[in-house]
Amino acid sequence: MKKISYSLRIGIIGNREQLKEIFLESLTNSAIKSNLSEDYYEFLIVFKQIPVKIKIYLHENLENLIYDFENIQKLDVIILTLDLYKPDSLGILNKRLIEEFNETFSFQGLSILVGMNIEHIFSKIPLKKFKISRFQLEKTTKDLNFIYCFEIFNKNKDVDEIYNTILNDFILRFQYSSPELFETAKEYGKRLLS
Repeated sequence: MKKISYSLRIGIIGNREQLKEIFLESLTNSAIKSNLSEDYYEFLIVFKQIPVKIKIYLHENLENLIYDFENIQKLDVIILTLDLYKPDSLGILNKRLIEEFNETFSFQGLSILVGMNIEHIFSKIPLKKFKISRFQLEKTTKDLNFIYCFEIFNKNKDVDEIYNTILNDFILRFQYSSPELFETAKEYGKRLLS
């Protein structure tokens, strides 16, 4: 039996410690295997019977991700996060940096902007009344030429929705680009689940 799996490389930008708790917990819980190192986090999951190796790179800002190109080489997904209660976080997302990222990585993957209600996620009382609106978030997504826009209020449910969107997109691509490999991967996925 061939051990065929689909590989995804995801870069996530934001506060590393918060991102670990928000984005890695659900993968850790559903992973068949995981490898947590200093440079990246790797998970083997089975999604719709297809084994998927997910490698996640967490960076505080887009400049650091671009600077780390030699270690990463290729990304399939970029997720930019911002705190909905920090209006200045919109200012750090500039089009010039996005273009530099796209050029450096020859990026053709999924781009996602995620607004996070950090206070709600970590069960804290909001200190500030100002909140970036859904309209502002969607407008910024369009301005940056990103594909998806999400908000995270409920860590588990909302993060699962983001991962499901990403995985559904790539599984569909895999199925149509390599039908025979897809079926072989499916058989391996069934074996992993049994």
